[in-house]
Amino acid sequence: MTAAETTPVGLDPRWVRSRDRLHAAVLELARTSPASAITGAALARTAGVHRSTIYEHGADPADLLRSALRAELDEIRHRVIEPATPQTIVAAIGSSADEVFAHVERHSPVYARELAAGTSGLGAMLAEHFAHSIALLIEHGALTPPAIDDDPDRFAETVAAALAATTVAVITDWLRDPEPRDRALLLRRWRAVQPPWWPAA
Repeated sequence: MTAAETTPVGLDPRWVRSRDRLHAAVLELARTSPASAITGAALARTAGVHRSTIYEHGADPADLLRSALRAELDEIRHRVIEPATPQTIVAAIGSSADEVFAHVERHSPVYARELAAGTSGLGAMLAEHFAHSIALLIEHGALTPPAIDDDPDRFAETVAAALAATTVAVITDWLRDPEPRDRALLLRRWRAVQPPWWPAA
């Protein structure tokens, strides 16, 4: 999928190109350096942009790192979950989980370091992404939490936040495994902690 296909209409193509260069650069640098150690000069040099351009796209390298990773995750949700129908949603949930975990594996040097240290806000970014996806599934009737009280919408938000936090915990624990890690094991662990009302694969 091209940048044009994932960018709202009306954005300056030059802005999109510089964003994509900065995303690629921060992901490259973060594989070997903590986000807190990435300098603006190094980021600008790697991206091939002026240093001032960085601040058109993020407050600092950690902000850009979250943005770059979130963009990949949001693309999966947009492509796999959002267009699913009642007939395809169970398969879509499984496909989305597999793609999300492939994303985590692909960027495992970044996630393993930053989640273990609790830095760069990646845990919160992941939790926010998962909570949004789960809330979307509840809204469209793909997931049906049990009726607990007379405020189902509020409880649905609690459920989404709780399941999202659990998913982040499972990912963080899996990243502690020695390499090479088994992504299929990550998927099995994630499925094992889902509630009884989670749709069967």
